[in-house]
Amino acid sequence: MKNRDVNRMQKALRLSRRRIIGVKFLYFKHEYEELDVEAYGRKTSFCLMVKNAMDGEHFKAALEHFGCRCPIEALGLDEEMDCMPSGQRYYSLKLHESRAVAKAVSDDIARIPQKIYAIEIGPLDLMEDADVVIMMMNAYQLMRVVQGYAYKWSMPKNLRMAGNQGVCADLCARPFLVNDLNLSVLCAGTRRVCGWGDDEMGVGLPIQMFEPLTEGVIQTMNYIDYPNHKAEIRDSLDDPEELGVIVDDNLHYGKEGKAYIRPSLYEQLKKGEIREDD
Repeated sequence: MKNRDVNRMQKALRLSRRRIIGVKFLYFKHEYEELDVEAYGRKTSFCLMVKNAMDGEHFKAALEHFGCRCPIEALGLDEEMDCMPSGQRYYSLKLHESRAVAKAVSDDIARIPQKIYAIEIGPLDLMEDADVVIMMMNAYQLMRVVQGYAYKWSMPKNLRMAGNQGVCADLCARPFLVNDLNLSVLCAGTRRVCGWGDDEMGVGLPIQMFEPLTEGVIQTMNYIDYPNHKAEIRDSLDDPEELGVIVDDNLHYGKEGKAYIRPSLYEQLKKGEIREDD
């Protein structure tokens, strides 16, 4: 079922740049040692691990593989430094106007409080289990994710970001901590290290939301995507019924709402004086 949903989400969103990945937290050393997955074998930032996973790598990583302090704290591999609660760390980076602002941001940056020994990370369709799902996409695709979320659960209410720790805190720690979807505009560090495109943004969510979110994206597809997008989706399918619904160019939410617009607007629509998407 997970592999089916990964395939359906990839095609419904037209995700071609990056694979959908999973992150699993390993709480004990014996879990790490018994996991039959190759160790990362190098020392990099967590966000580069994420990018490598999106490029198809599947591996496990312990504390010695992390070359950046921020994810070590965000993901619970070590306790936070003494300068974090006061906000001094962020204030010293000149990212905030005052220590008070820096402290407020520091308080809101997600950090998993329980001790975690290591992580497993890789393409979601290659993993037996995962705690968090991470996806990278453009603004249009992100819109479709939010619409799929709203179809299932209404408006997202737990979105937080500060343009810093965009992958480790925003896309991994926060979805796990608040048990809800979070979005991220990423941060300067990960954009530099990983070379994300200027138009790329991230989505993180707890694993149990992935299947219903996929369904929400697909159920809203025909009523929101335009024919050129539907053509791309249709061309990617191995079977016309692969998504569970037929891609239909004749459906759009503008048509569904005709009966509820003012009579004068309806007459203009019939005469072609305005368009359905105006």
